[in-house]
Amino acid sequence: MDDKETMFSHAAQAAAETFAASLEPIGLVLADGWNGEGSLFEGDGRRCEGWYWAWQARQFFSVVCCDFTLKERLPFCFDSGGYFAVRRERHGLMPRSSVSAFLEAKPKTSSVLLPKGARFSYTEIEYYDEYCRSVFGERIDKALKPLATSLKGLRSQASWDPEIAEMLDEIAPREIPGSEAGLLYSGIANLVMARLLRMGESLCGGVAEQDRLSIARAVSYIESNLGGAIGQKDLLEAANMGSTKFKKTFKQVTGLTVTEFVSSERIELAKRLLTDHDMSIDEVVHRCGYARATSFSTLFTKSVGISPRKWRSIAKVAFDDDPESKVLDILASGRSCVSELGSHS
Repeated sequence: MDDKETMFSHAAQAAAETFAASLEPIGLVLADGWNGEGSLFEGDGRRCEGWYWAWQARQFFSVVCCDFTLKERLPFCFDSGGYFAVRRERHGLMPRSSVSAFLEAKPKTSSVLLPKGARFSYTEIEYYDEYCRSVFGERIDKALKPLATSLKGLRSQASWDPEIAEMLDEIAPREIPGSEAGLLYSGIANLVMARLLRMGESLCGGVAEQDRLSIARAVSYIESNLGGAIGQKDLLEAANMGSTKFKKTFKQVTGLTVTEFVSSERIELAKRLLTDHDMSIDEVVHRCGYARATSFSTLFTKSVGISPRKWRSIAKVAFDDDPESKVLDILASGRSCVSELGSHS
């Protein structure tokens, strides 16, 4: 076994250990008969239908590709050690084929109740802390948060580098040698990160690094207080800026005004909460920081194009009694499940 194969030989085991504890409670269990790279999980048929595949490069990054639907309302708990992720949605609450980026800066244990009938279908790269430190070095806190903040403000998919989506489409379960898989996925992860850094510089050109970090702190404050009043005084204190400079710099970094950004974040939160059919509309209104249901409904309809109740009715994917199960195809044919996902053999 050469050095490269040794480097990636434990990737499947690492992925299994990392993801199994979180996936089993929602009905995704290790598949029997999978001989490809990474770890393949399949729905147990009772709680979940579909599949989830993951490949991990030690403590540097992981790549994930999945398509599964829940048959029950289930709690999902997971531990995150801090990571920066870029995701390409294929089906779910985000626009189809959209790309998004998000940052979990601090290790934490998270828990969320996933609604029955929810479908998750996406490809994702998760860059762990060790990888990010190898890229940014001692500047990680001053560079990574502003990058994530700039990318978060991209509500228009036209603003994303199209090559990022194309590279994410290359990620899929494959039956190839470990060393080849390691080189392939590491290459994709590095190229995507390079493109993200280029986008960040393009979006924030002319904004000083310290000012980018100041806006990132203000954005973190907004994200943590969507259910309450968000005053200008609080934002100025978080950013440690004067009013005029703050407004100008916020727009430069995020592409949105403060009012637009707060409204957008609240609407995105509302979309997620509305998929929980046990949560009343009034509770959603309250948790999203709106004083009146009528105001919320008007703003939601203007932003999304349909009313909150209509969104709730269509966001919950109708569960098919005999849903497609690509896992069965994989196990039966021994081939990759990626033909429908647009990958290239």
